[in-house]
Amino acid sequence: MGVANDWPLVGREQELAFARRALADTEVCGLLLTGRAGAGKTRLAKVLLTELAGDGARTHWVRAMSSASTIPFGAFAHLLPGSADGTADRAHRLNQVAGHLTRGAEGRRLVLCVDDAHLLDDLSATLVHQLAATAAAFVIVIAPHGVSVPDPVFAMWKDRVAERLDVGELTRAQTIELVTAALGGRLDDGAEHRLWHLTLGNPLFLRELVQGGLDSGSLSAVDGLWRWSGALTATPRLVELIETRTDRVDADERRLLELLAFGEPLGSEPLVRLGAASVLASTERAGLVVSERIGRRLNVRLAHPLYAEVIRRRTSPLRQRDTYRILARTLDLTGARRAEDKPRLVRWRLAAGLPTDPQLVRAAAETLLRKDFPQAEQLAAEAVRLGGGFAAKYLLAQVRIAGGRHADADALLAELAGETVSDAQHARVAGTRARNLAFGLNRFDEAESVLDTAETAVSGTADELVVARAAVRAATGACREALDLLGPVLDRNPRGDVLRLSALVVAAGALAESGRTEACLGVVEEGLAITAADASVPGSRVRLEHARVVALCRAGRLEEAEDLAGEHYRAAVGDRWAPALAAAAASLGTVALAYGNVRAAIRRLSEALAVEGHDQPHEFRPAVASALARASAMAGQATDSPGRWATAWACAARGELTRAASLASQAVLEYAGRPAVAAEISHDLVRFGVPEFSSELDGPLVSLYAAHARALSAGDAAALDAVATAFADMGARLLAAEAAAEASRAHRAAGKLGSAVGSAQRAQSWLASCPDAATPALALLDTPLDLTVRELEIARLVATGLTSRAVADRLVVSVRTVDNVLHGVYAKLGISGRRELASVVGQPEPGSSAADGP
Repeated sequence: MGVANDWPLVGREQELAFARRALADTEVCGLLLTGRAGAGKTRLAKVLLTELAGDGARTHWVRAMSSASTIPFGAFAHLLPGSADGTADRAHRLNQVAGHLTRGAEGRRLVLCVDDAHLLDDLSATLVHQLAATAAAFVIVIAPHGVSVPDPVFAMWKDRVAERLDVGELTRAQTIELVTAALGGRLDDGAEHRLWHLTLGNPLFLRELVQGGLDSGSLSAVDGLWRWSGALTATPRLVELIETRTDRVDADERRLLELLAFGEPLGSEPLVRLGAASVLASTERAGLVVSERIGRRLNVRLAHPLYAEVIRRRTSPLRQRDTYRILARTLDLTGARRAEDKPRLVRWRLAAGLPTDPQLVRAAAETLLRKDFPQAEQLAAEAVRLGGGFAAKYLLAQVRIAGGRHADADALLAELAGETVSDAQHARVAGTRARNLAFGLNRFDEAESVLDTAETAVSGTADELVVARAAVRAATGACREALDLLGPVLDRNPRGDVLRLSALVVAAGALAESGRTEACLGVVEEGLAITAADASVPGSRVRLEHARVVALCRAGRLEEAEDLAGEHYRAAVGDRWAPALAAAAASLGTVALAYGNVRAAIRRLSEALAVEGHDQPHEFRPAVASALARASAMAGQATDSPGRWATAWACAARGELTRAASLASQAVLEYAGRPAVAAEISHDLVRFGVPEFSSELDGPLVSLYAAHARALSAGDAAALDAVATAFADMGARLLAAEAAAEASRAHRAAGKLGSAVGSAQRAQSWLASCPDAATPALALLDTPLDLTVRELEIARLVATGLTSRAVADRLVVSVRTVDNVLHGVYAKLGISGRRELASVVGQPEPGSSAADGP
């Protein structure tokens, strides 16, 4: 698959305005366009020439080439007459060629564009200057940044005959706008992040990377969203362009480029000690490297990330090993004083084949867990290979779990169980293995068996095993039991302890599910403080952050939840670590669903499930799949749904409200061990038209759920209006719209048509923030007043084309009952039969009036 030959021109409004002013200024006869290779100078010039030609100007395009740089007028050969006098002196030949071009314009404005002007031969360069200086033509000259142009061309700008316009790279927003326009659809955040950081706004590099991704299949659209998977795939053209740029160097400069490609950023001080001062200066002048001050250190890196990609690809294995040896020696010169230096030194020594202490390798792997997960896994495996013993194997098992390789992790943990030499090691391995069996492999019975066996083998109370047991119980919905188990563990272990962190992670999830928001937030805060001090527990941080967002949503504190979820997502995209990205996307989806933005919820929850190889608790994927099914149902799309709660919403989307209410009632009992979830499901019963709500919890949101049920049961329009306003103030705009729709219907039933219109308008205004929403309550805005809930349910099902038998089967009633109800509906509505039902009771189409946010 390819993209259009001419990408749209994006982000060049200021440059075009500047160029047009220069073209309109009678005192200006030239324009020098300069910038980095691929910045879009040529594209900008072509747009200008097209505009000028449309205005009647005579335009010529000239491209200089190195092969013609020694031939007089070589760049203009295609414009010269065949009878030109090759024996005339220089001045005569210049006048001859200039006269030929001006006469050819036939009185029109002559505009000449010269691309790659730094390659012009002397006579061509002089001709360009003469045409501009004499105002015989307007000359647009294009030259890359950082190269020397012939003196006559430089004189155009120095003598103010021409204006200079520097064409820079696009901003991040402009880059994403350009790709979106070219692909005809938006990128997911991971692809946006990757393309921006690889191209840094260079349009040519961007185009070639996108084309390479399309050709290789690593860039593909899923549900209308473009995602990037797999390795970078550069087109041959892009590789050739970069090679052309980086190959014009001598041996010392090439070695510097290779060092930076494999080790950037590097401090300038050790490079200077190695004798690279002059090489640093020459490569920086050539635009191949850049220097930047970070604190007190002056760092050097390649001028563009893609340079490193291409250089690494072209470096042989032997040359790579030699490069790593030099890098290790370079870092040794500084003493590897900074924290980030030690993991780099370990990696370089290993790549260079130098002897390395396995304990140092393991320590480096732990340091990298939060910053570079793939590197952490490689180092952990290397530590095992080098004989790092129990600690190295245990770390590798943890890394495999975090990477979603649960079966491999279980095999390694089973092996480790036979190598333990202490009760502490035995408990640690058993607890980790039990959680991996339960959450990663869904083998809960085996997990309990591992814990039982370990408890009999370990003398005394092993808190590792207690925490694991609590985690398994919490995952099955026994939150109170889990919290009871964790209480003594938290009492026995001091603040800051890693074992205490494990207990805090489990407690945070159980407290969020139990609706104990403040307790959850306190646990999360303490746990995050431990993860900030210990880099070896990144998975704990991810789970704590997700629990916090869920707790805030269930407390109705949606703005706080949205801010945190967005912050986590941006960090996860930058880290490119699957567990963090999956959890952050799920958090954003949870917030969007709480707001009522079902379109955004579907997008984010789908993204969370699409992330491959991530480690989350057992309930994560089913919970996300359930939320996705509910969001889809709220958009009017009934899908195969996991669990009673999601199936209830699927039934509601099909108009089967009786069955939906029955399933929701069962789900409330199923989630009794998770009071916060049970309260939400109980309120869904209210949304299905059954005004019954009960919960053991209190708090603003749960109190509002109860008020909604009371107002609906009483048919109290004013109370429903008040509930709608309260939901809106909280940010739950879909719930607000539903309550306002119910208020509108209640006002109409009371004969207060003005109030009914007002409530309906408020509902529609809130729905502007809920694109695609199509819930049962919203249908009340357009349905007749005098139908009962059962009559409306049957009428809607029949309006979809179902037969009386099919409706009877769905509602578990007799066909006669369905037909009798239908006859009553026809009489009330004044219609003759089924064909007219859809126009009277059909559900409205899902809306699409707002952006995707949050």
